[in-house]
Amino acid sequence: MIARPRSRGRSGVALIVVLWTVVLLASVTAIASSAARSSAQVASNRRAESTARTMAESGVVAVTAFVNDSLAAFVGDSAKIDAFLARLEPTSSDAPPLMQDSLSDGVFAVTIVDVSARLDVNMAGADGLTKLLRTATSDAEARQLAELIDARVRGEDLPDSAAFDRDAQAKAARDSLGNALLGRPAQTHLRHPFQSLDELLEIRGFDEKLLARVAPLLTVDGDGRVNRRAAPPLVLAAASGSLVDRPTRLLCIARGWQRGHALTREIQAVYDLADDGLRLVRWREVSR
Repeated sequence: MIARPRSRGRSGVALIVVLWTVVLLASVTAIASSAARSSAQVASNRRAESTARTMAESGVVAVTAFVNDSLAAFVGDSAKIDAFLARLEPTSSDAPPLMQDSLSDGVFAVTIVDVSARLDVNMAGADGLTKLLRTATSDAEARQLAELIDARVRGEDLPDSAAFDRDAQAKAARDSLGNALLGRPAQTHLRHPFQSLDELLEIRGFDEKLLARVAPLLTVDGDGRVNRRAAPPLVLAAASGSLVDRPTRLLCIARGWQRGHALTREIQAVYDLADDGLRLVRWREVSR
């Protein structure tokens, strides 16, 4: 009679142990499942990132080959070259890309921009920038912002350790073009140039609304020359110095992505347009 309660007690303890074991196993299974899903997501993201970059790079290679082959085919015929170059840049923001292709589940799309049809922030000088900015803000604010931008480019109030050349190409351009670089003397040293238009937001008083209005007219990738045939009137009015009749620099914007994945890789490659084809000046990569 005394043994029965002890049997019930042992059964109760065993049941509790079994229940806790089930809970523990369920927790371990859930953790393992979550880790597996996380690992699979990481692997998927890495694959998408690799595919996106590969496709963006493929876009750059494809469009530069297209431009170089076309220039070689039209060599000696200035009219055909001019007509070809004029067709490279889209005529509107909603125009299709110049080139788009796919490989397996990867896709790239490429757009060309004639940066010599825009005013270069680093080479325009305070007067040129003032003329352009006053089309989007007051004369007083335009002059103030232009002087702040020009002071940043020239490196005023910056320690010597912050000084650096933008790149060898810009220096070579300044040397070769003499004193006719959009109002900036050739000997001027670009100590702290802008690397992107977004950096203009670092200038006190330069907000996103103003940037949105003037960004289509500005560049940081120019060589100091303006394409008079393609530049809009506002750029021509602000530019002074070296005006040319065809692009001198092209910006290739190649975007790559994997179908079904949101991640996009963008490559921005700037090229000098020489008689024998394109020559790379700089290369930027952006993940979106």
